[in-house]
Amino acid sequence: MNKLKFFSHLSILLVAVLLLGSCSKDKEYTRVIPLNAPLVISIDVPSIIKKSGLMDNKESIMKNMTAALNNEKLAKLIQNPSDAGLSLEDKAYIFLASDDAPVALFKVSDMDKLVDAFKLMQTEGLCDEVEKSGSFSTSVLRGYGICAFDNSSLMVMKTTNPHSLPVKEAVTKLMDQDEKVSIAVNKGFQKLIAKKSDVCLYGSFAAMPQLTSASMMMGLPEDADLKDMMLLAQMNFENGKVSIEGEYYTENESLKKYLKEQSEMGGKINHTFLKRIPTSSLAYLCTNVKGDKLYEMLIKSTEFKGMVKDSRLTPGFDMKKSVASLNGDVSIALSGISENGTPSLLAYAEVTDPSAAGIVYAFKKDFDEVGMAITTTGKNEYMVKSGMLPSAIHFGVRNNYFYFTNDDNLYKNIGKDFPNSLVDAKYGYVKGDAKGYFVLDMENVMKLPMVTKTFAQFGSQGAMAQSVFDGFSYFEAYNIDDQKSVGNIYFKNKNENVLKQLIAGLRKVIG
Repeated sequence: MNKLKFFSHLSILLVAVLLLGSCSKDKEYTRVIPLNAPLVISIDVPSIIKKSGLMDNKESIMKNMTAALNNEKLAKLIQNPSDAGLSLEDKAYIFLASDDAPVALFKVSDMDKLVDAFKLMQTEGLCDEVEKSGSFSTSVLRGYGICAFDNSSLMVMKTTNPHSLPVKEAVTKLMDQDEKVSIAVNKGFQKLIAKKSDVCLYGSFAAMPQLTSASMMMGLPEDADLKDMMLLAQMNFENGKVSIEGEYYTENESLKKYLKEQSEMGGKINHTFLKRIPTSSLAYLCTNVKGDKLYEMLIKSTEFKGMVKDSRLTPGFDMKKSVASLNGDVSIALSGISENGTPSLLAYAEVTDPSAAGIVYAFKKDFDEVGMAITTTGKNEYMVKSGMLPSAIHFGVRNNYFYFTNDDNLYKNIGKDFPNSLVDAKYGYVKGDAKGYFVLDMENVMKLPMVTKTFAQFGSQGAMAQSVFDGFSYFEAYNIDDQKSVGNIYFKNKNENVLKQLIAGLRKVIG
């Protein structure tokens, strides 16, 4: 059997099981997921199928999928997958094993039916014969990996060496794992899966050594290890938007204290500069900063100390005074991108000391060494020029606010209100009660000439892909407390579930 036929038939079976899985109340199947799994994703399959619209034409879909099969029993099984022995009333999981091998996990509802299903798959050449291996059974899925199952769990591990000893040992370790040493005992994981969400994500910082080591240089207490930190996120598909919530979770008291101290570096946004940011901007970020608290955190960092020590600062410059002068909103906007790909940036910050702009000028000698010349253009105002830069960079302090831009037209209007500003923008939470806010305007992005040209290079496929992206309106993210954040992806069509919209769009692109 050629690979095309194999993948075609395997896809048929998997989609069918997702559409019509049977039910079970036994939850111990999650014992297969190891406690040290770096990433776990749970999927509420019935909810996803319902919201996607795949159930709307179930009978015709199943008939079309099985029309090319010569095996009548397999065709009937696909048309009635409640007899396949799998439960998808329970959540399905995708996780990474300790060796980063991707694994899919499902709940088994009927072992006998599942074995019969594998026999049918074997007759079609989709898998090898089922073999007993201690307390569980295995079968090689040809061209994909290895499948292992028992009375409660079925896992499929992606691998190119299903017969190798390391793979067999890894499968045995997972299938024989006791619930007491699995991720089921992790309090962060327990908190996550208790949520009613279409998709949930669990991520362990222990699996991100570069991130944890970098954060260690940012003032993290010696007894606070970021390996004890977890990221919990959930996603729901709604009419007109995708709703995402994420939060940090840890049982480490020192980390809890560290997070609290970080939250004290800023207050709630004052929306000071909304009138000075045009609604035509592609992206906007705003936060509130308390400079004195920020400096306290930076000075604990060995990396920050080294940067200052190795730089030849301007004599008389007071780093602490400049950083501490930040007190209030810091707003940054990507106002546009030129046809040659150069971004136009505009930034403002509330300061208490007019000399705050000197924090950049203090590194003048370092800039000179790399061919970037910094000159003064007025009191507490500066300009950077270089052959490496497409345009000059202007920055300085006026009337207790710091400004920065690399766009000459924006520089001419520094400090002025725009007639069409973010004050009147369509974004739902741009004026909300938060410490941080970010928005990416997909409608403005799709208007860029360079974006249109990029899609046009791919002909009809590009045009169809462009029509899918044209359905997006904007993405916004903000924090609702010190550890929890919210993100929303809005679509132009607010009356239909976004998952159904995405499925319809993908069908256009891939046929």
